[in-house]
Amino acid sequence: MQKLAFVFSAVLALAACNKTPDPAVSVSPATVEVGYEGTAELVKVELKANRAWKLTRDEQTWYSVEPLEGTGDATLYIRVDALEEVATRAAELTIVAETATAKLNIVQGLPEVEDVKSGSFVLEEVFFAGCLLEDGSTSDAMDGDQYFKITNNTDKLLYADGLLVCKSSENSQNGGFSYWLIDDDLSGHILVKDMFQIPGDGDDVPVLPGRSLVIALAAQDFATENGYGLDLSEADFEIFDGEELDVDNPDVPNMNIFLKSSKSFSFLHNRGYESYALVKLPETVTEESFLADNAFTGTRSFWMDGEPLMEGNAYPSGSYLIPNAWVVDGINCGVEEDYGNPAFNATIDAGYTGCGKVDKDPDRFGKSALRKSAGGKLVDSNNSTNDFTRDATPTLKK
Repeated sequence: MQKLAFVFSAVLALAACNKTPDPAVSVSPATVEVGYEGTAELVKVELKANRAWKLTRDEQTWYSVEPLEGTGDATLYIRVDALEEVATRAAELTIVAETATAKLNIVQGLPEVEDVKSGSFVLEEVFFAGCLLEDGSTSDAMDGDQYFKITNNTDKLLYADGLLVCKSSENSQNGGFSYWLIDDDLSGHILVKDMFQIPGDGDDVPVLPGRSLVIALAAQDFATENGYGLDLSEADFEIFDGEELDVDNPDVPNMNIFLKSSKSFSFLHNRGYESYALVKLPETVTEESFLADNAFTGTRSFWMDGEPLMEGNAYPSGSYLIPNAWVVDGINCGVEEDYGNPAFNATIDAGYTGCGKVDKDPDRFGKSALRKSAGGKLVDSNNSTNDFTRDATPTLKK
């Protein structure tokens, strides 16, 4: 009897050892968090399963997972694209092994938000020279084949709402025999005559780190229209001067005309005499209060052959002072031949950039002033002579 009981116990023990385990599946980590820049290298997720398994995903295309099925343990490899739109995104994937299930979450988030301050946005590129047309003598610049490229040079998310693009009142080509010079000390300010503002209520124009905005003088496809210009039809913003003067691209938002010196349509000096600045007004300063409080009422003198002849003349109305502290970025532009006094003080820019070596240089057409890059950032030492490449190929040239 004892022998029979022993055999029965052994059979029960053997049956217990041979019992098939319940289906099981798990992943580690269960949530993969990725930044706005996506994955430079594939992310590994370890899957444990004691059955054949299959992964079910949704139809979103910004991520990929491989493999999608297998038998037993496996390593999943996940790739995530960089964000193009400023919005978080997520996906929930399900892995099924018979009756067992596991969830795998992929979450892509945004960088921290930073306030706009000096050096956060920079003028990466200015294309003012236009493109030479087939007849070899006419530039298309006066018809708007010009643009600014503004770039977020930080590791944080910036909002460009309210940012102003400004043109200098003074030009740099006053190094000849006769010229005007301002009598007042402007070392603490810049002097401007045109101001175009990016619209928005504070969070309407997000710009991810390293991304750019293109502001076109006219958001038209000049490449198609004349075969020589650039396609600016997909610019982020355009400077539209009104139906009587300008052609509007309804698909591209218009800049707000904050201040304008000309009654004609807006354009950039196609020889590069002007200088340009990005400005952010304090929250307490409105358009009305700025125009009321910052008009320049100084004087200037006429110089000839290094001597002042007419001194203390009232400076022409229509120009406005902007404190250096409000300037986010600024660059002096000029031509090497007869380069005189820079429009902006050395605190803003200790050098200058541009296109062409001589006045009316025919080789300047189709060229831009382009900021250099190093170590994944744009170079910004507040000296455009060092920071920019003159006569560069425009980044929008195809």
